[in-house]
Amino acid sequence: MPQYAISPDQLRSQIREYLANVPDFTPAQISEQIKSAGYIGQEKARKALSLMAYRHVNRLKKIYIDEVDKNLLPSKENYLLLGPTGCGKTYLVDILFNQLLKLPTVIIDITSYSETGYVGQDAASILTRLVYAAQRNPIIASIGIVCIDEFDKLSSGKNSAVFSGAGTTKDVSGIGVQRELLKMLEGSEIDVPMDLSHSSYSERVTFNTENVAFIACGAFSGFKQLVKSFDKKKNIGFGNKSQDDKTPKVAYSFDRKDIAKVSYFQSYGMMPELIGRFSRIVPFHSLGAEDLKGILQAHTIQQYQKELELEKVELDISEAVLDHIVAGALKRETGARALKYALLEYLEDACFDLYSSETKKSKIILKMDGEEVISRVE
Repeated sequence: MPQYAISPDQLRSQIREYLANVPDFTPAQISEQIKSAGYIGQEKARKALSLMAYRHVNRLKKIYIDEVDKNLLPSKENYLLLGPTGCGKTYLVDILFNQLLKLPTVIIDITSYSETGYVGQDAASILTRLVYAAQRNPIIASIGIVCIDEFDKLSSGKNSAVFSGAGTTKDVSGIGVQRELLKMLEGSEIDVPMDLSHSSYSERVTFNTENVAFIACGAFSGFKQLVKSFDKKKNIGFGNKSQDDKTPKVAYSFDRKDIAKVSYFQSYGMMPELIGRFSRIVPFHSLGAEDLKGILQAHTIQQYQKELELEKVELDISEAVLDHIVAGALKRETGARALKYALLEYLEDACFDLYSSETKKSKIILKMDGEEVISRVE
């Protein structure tokens, strides 16, 4: 198979030119811009990722612009983000690297990948997607960001934990992909197909991942129960008869002690060598009522208001309805995702009438009637 040849001078020249256009934000400035872009909550995680982004860009500029010997600097860093579904892990990565810094960034769902030689996407094509994100330029892609979503779903079949989605992934797309990711995360040369649709036959580039930062995101449902079982020093899994262990909470928060030992992750079904490739594990907490209400007002409602505004229709939602939607989202335990679910449910009848009516309407009203949300079109 033909391969692209990239000379060191060509690589250095293109990266230097690209980095010259990447803004020199301080970590504090990055964090504030993330907030200004509409990200709500997760202050500690936001600061941790802002510092990580600053150090990633600063390291690259030292190497390629200031020509500092890379061996005198710390190596690139990979981060693991842990937190419940809908708490803003991948959204933070997208705002930070895609929208603010505009580095080549790809967010992939790892559950669609399999070990080389099996049905499913070859793990090496993760880097193909990064090349595509850099307008098919492998040189610029070599300083980009790969966000691996659903990372916890790669847990080995040896894991006895009963978690959301357990049993839906084969081991070849679990421990096998973990092995392949290990090579990428540690910084090595990998033959990457340049075509996503026919990766087995496409031309390839030898791609070095020493400057690619990997950010893995996972809910790790059931992980806290695993930690508790260690703390109690009992040889039990999640298959015991305790009701709490049978139905682990979807909305939860990690403590620093929860993620302190690699042995916890090993028992969960993750390779300790792979977890060891992450220089920082950042816990995210479940979103509370205040954060959810802020997201509801700043994002979810605004999007529906815009849709209706284009039809010259006003959306009027009472404060009591907002609180009711947030309370429902907290019960649903799927974070910010539950807000759209609840709002759409209450808007459905009104929007059906609005778009079906031959008479021009100008307003949709949502208000509380006792414990019920009622909608009206005027």
